[in-house]
Amino acid sequence: MDVLVLSDAHIRAVLTAADVVATQDHAFLLAADQERVRSAHTHHATFAPDGMAFVHSAAVQDETGVVIKSGTQHPGNAALGLPAVQATVTLHDPGTGAPVAVLNGATITALRTAGGLVSAARALALPGPHTVGVLGAGVQAAEFVRLMCELMPVERVLVWSPRLHSGERHLDRRPFGPEASSPGGRAAGPPVEVAASPADLCARSSVIATCTLSRTPVVEGAWLRPGTTVLTMGSYAPDRRELDLDCARRAHLTFTDLPAQALRANGPILEAVEAGVLTPDELRPLAGVLRGDDPGRTGDDQILIFHGNGLGVQDAVLAWRARTRARAAGMGTMVVL
Repeated sequence: MDVLVLSDAHIRAVLTAADVVATQDHAFLLAADQERVRSAHTHHATFAPDGMAFVHSAAVQDETGVVIKSGTQHPGNAALGLPAVQATVTLHDPGTGAPVAVLNGATITALRTAGGLVSAARALALPGPHTVGVLGAGVQAAEFVRLMCELMPVERVLVWSPRLHSGERHLDRRPFGPEASSPGGRAAGPPVEVAASPADLCARSSVIATCTLSRTPVVEGAWLRPGTTVLTMGSYAPDRRELDLDCARRAHLTFTDLPAQALRANGPILEAVEAGVLTPDELRPLAGVLRGDDPGRTGDDQILIFHGNGLGVQDAVLAWRARTRARAAGMGTMVVL
């Protein structure tokens, strides 16, 4: 049984930033068409501090075989300079179910999560140029900045994290600077300024991304200026809450990747619904904007929020695209199981 193995370097060599975000546009459209998608996920706590083990599985009719991502999440890895997510992605032939490829799951997770936020930014943000504010300084935050700077007009990047020293006012190389490599190997991004505080970052940013696993809000609604687009990636569980309730109060429109999942698990959305600030019917799928059915932003002063929950179909379409491109380019390592 021949299986293609793709490392981080292989995946980045065959996928451009545009490829990554295009797969996430497609994944969000597929998420709204459950007739063509079969998916499930499970997770449980481990014995590591705040650790979690997970399995995500998805298949798209006539596009992919079954794609299974399994791994662990270790928030403490950030202090070690390692991705919090450690995982593998296994691709199975749609006809026989035989494994055909194994991919670096940390890379697939980082790219699909960041790519999903950039997809939302392109659909919901003002035309720019943008000052992009990022709360968090880990792998996901860096990936988001690289993709944003390559695909959208970004004139300045602000970052804040407790891990950054308050006296370190500029970051030229770590982890977001212009020498950082984006998918496809191109340099991307302006130098990054360390914001004085989360409030300072929010007050000066037109696009804000929360790239944390925080259980307490890192963004307060009072800090948001008119016209801001807020994107979350770490509020995917009931106990994760990157935005306070006032953010929901101030938001003119709230979007997500899959409303049914968000209403089960997304911390800020659950809080807003329970408080009567948001009704389930007001929660909009991003697919409507991508299809053109929903106008999305209709005013320059509107505050818009997108909550990314992380869907198996996002992993599936990105991993399958990487495998297809790698086979065509003759890249990767073949092993016999």
